Amino acid sequence: MAARPINGGMLLLARNRRRKTQTELAAETGVAQAAISRIENGTRDALSQEEIQSIARFLGFPVSFFYEQEPLYRTPLSLHGAAFRRKAAVSKRDQEGVVALANHYVLHFRKLLDAVDLEPEFPLLQFEVVSDKSSVSDNANAVTSAGEAAQKIRASWQLGDGPISNLVRFVEATGILVVEGDFGQADIDGVTLRPPGMKPVVVLNHARPADRKRFSLAHEYGHVVLHAFPYDAMEKEANDFAAELLMPKTGVLPDLKRGLSIPRLGQLKQKWRTAMSALIYRAKSLGVITDENATALYKKMSAFGYRTREPHEFDIAPETGKLAAQLLNLHMNDLGYSLDELAEGLRTDPVEFAIMHGLAVPESKLRVREKPKLRLVANRD
Repeated sequence: MAARPINGGMLLLARNRRRKTQTELAAETGVAQAAISRIENGTRDALSQEEIQSIARFLGFPVSFFYEQEPLYRTPLSLHGAAFRRKAAVSKRDQEGVVALANHYVLHFRKLLDAVDLEPEFPLLQFEVVSDKSSVSDNANAVTSAGEAAQKIRASWQLGDGPISNLVRFVEATGILVVEGDFGQADIDGVTLRPPGMKPVVVLNHARPADRKRFSLAHEYGHVVLHAFPYDAMEKEANDFAAELLMPKTGVLPDLKRGLSIPRLGQLKQKWRTAMSALIYRAKSLGVITDENATALYKKMSAFGYRTREPHEFDIAPETGKLAAQLLNLHMNDLGYSLDELAEGLRTDPVEFAIMHGLAVPESKLRVREKPKLRLVANRD
């Protein structure tokens, strides 16, 4: 009987999830690198049972994970935080690790959503920035700037020109899943995947301050509503969109015109829930202050170490979503799945599954992971 075909995309996902190269995987498992390469490239789809078990043990995934016929491994339109720095600042290994994490979440959510009829409160609007509004594509609304798109989004959410209290909740209300994940040492703020057949999934770096995560989410949402494909101006457009969405011109302008100092910026940060540095940039872009004024404020922040970490006394409370948690609660409470059953169905180690989704890890699971102590008897012999 022919061996079950291995999904090369799942092997690639698992290897990148653990941030291992093909060479490292081959060395640790005894499986030839050529075989690993061919599996991932789709030119081979079978390994011996011993080989796939060795790979599964080393990478920390159940064997069933590699036979999962999940749609092709997806790559994001961009990685927020990585696109503005030298490529050397964010290693290929780290970038691939973050993308693999996002794909891992997508695998979970795709299966969890099969049992749910998701009914978003607001539509997920699509826009296209064009100079001639008659040239827009059929599935998008024409706008002349990213800021105009943000204004239309705020109008669809029935907001005025004041601060958005919880951006995560509004984004989730359009059907998008927002989660926070462990990006390790990767200097990346967020990533969005658009899997076929489902709404986008946004994964934010859980280690970032709340104000930075908020701007990253607005930036990622800008990509979702503006960019069906990549092009040179898209990062600037996503930033312009985020600035207008979080700090609408008509609302923030009176505040910015009252003079800016470090204490004043701290007060405005708590009101608008955006970083002090973002408020300086917004004031400059709106013509409230000159480039020289902005530079002077940035230098003052640097002198106090605030460019690295803004003052704790001006911190804002983190925003929490509820859609992903509701999805898990529905399966565990209403449908009666245990943590182990869900993890098994989603082809993930139970402890890793719990950590990914912020669930309590049973002590029995943690004890299993601990290496047993060896007994050494000291005697006269």
